[in-house]
Amino acid sequence: MDGWKWIGKGMAVLLLVTLAWPAAAEAKGLYLRGLMGLEWALPADFQDKNRGAVNPPALFGEGSGSDGRPIAAHGGFGRIPSLEMALGLKVLPWLRTDISLAHRFDLNYSGQANFRNVPGDQPVSTQAASTSAMVNVFVELSDLFDINLGPLKPYLGGGLGGAYNRLDQVKFLFPELTRHKITLTPSGDNFNPAFMLTVGTGFVLSKHLVLDVAYRYSDLGRVRSDPGRAFMNHVPSGIEIESIYSLLSSQGLFLGLRYHF
Repeated sequence: MDGWKWIGKGMAVLLLVTLAWPAAAEAKGLYLRGLMGLEWALPADFQDKNRGAVNPPALFGEGSGSDGRPIAAHGGFGRIPSLEMALGLKVLPWLRTDISLAHRFDLNYSGQANFRNVPGDQPVSTQAASTSAMVNVFVELSDLFDINLGPLKPYLGGGLGGAYNRLDQVKFLFPELTRHKITLTPSGDNFNPAFMLTVGTGFVLSKHLVLDVAYRYSDLGRVRSDPGRAFMNHVPSGIEIESIYSLLSSQGLFLGLRYHF
């Protein structure tokens, strides 16, 4: 649960900085928001950092696999629950900006490898988590074009920042092989540039409270294993391998509340 610690510490720092900044602390446009999301990861294939690596060697290597595609693990992370908190400022009637911290957890990968000369299924599985921080900008469309939509406040937005992604050991199973049944890669963690694009609407509930509903596309960079020793059931000492990685991007729906001071 390291991601939760990052979010708590990060929001505390953001709040202290804001309160210490007189212009922001006195601004009527100051707001807090919190969102819950359910995202669907886009297809994610684990592949070698360097297919031609020899010292240590690439796990998959070069060439086509048993199904004609490049040798890799083909699959995805499925549904991704997420939480986000943000501290922001409405700088113009139609423009607001905030700093957000989000945590995505229970990323469960499921896929199939396609190593040559391996009969039957080659299931691949692992788990991951991602903690991201972004600076976001939102354009309130009804205020920009001076259109009265009642309680509806549609907006477009985007954000730039970074993501800290953590990956557990990647498990490869070979149930129909006689000796080699399992390979486990090292775990890994890394920082990546990240961005998001969103379209949504606010529903004004009161003078201070807005219900947020949004669709979002997020690109969180890569999840990757560290280079190191991979465990193999028939080789007690394991083998040294180079890093493998997968892209991590998603789309999904978010629901939350925004409180304007």
